Amino acid sequence: MGQANSLGHFISLRRKHMRLTQEELAEKVGVSKSAIAKWETDGGLPDRDNLRRIADIMNVSVGDLHRVIEGGEIGKNEMSINITQDVIAVLESYGYKVIPPDKQII
Repeated sequence: MGQANSLGHFISLRRKHMRLTQEELAEKVGVSKSAIAKWETDGGLPDRDNLRRIADIMNVSVGDLHRVIEGGEIGKNEMSINITQDVIAVLESYGYKVIPPDKQII
């Protein structure tokens, strides 16, 4: 796979973190599975529109993706997936208490 701090490596890690296959991500972005595979192995970079779609799908900013392209890193907190209100409601219906990260008591 690509370099540790490459965009391809980030896309691959994030996709797996989100439990998406290359095919599922390709469908969401509107490209072929082979395009995803090419990006993940650093065989090329997504164009501006696809970069924006990837950022939206992966819940990161385009600026974050540009930092990765330039060799920077995204903080661990930005690798987490936001939980929707629907998921919170289901968890709370089962007796779980959902506390936002900024409200956690350490």
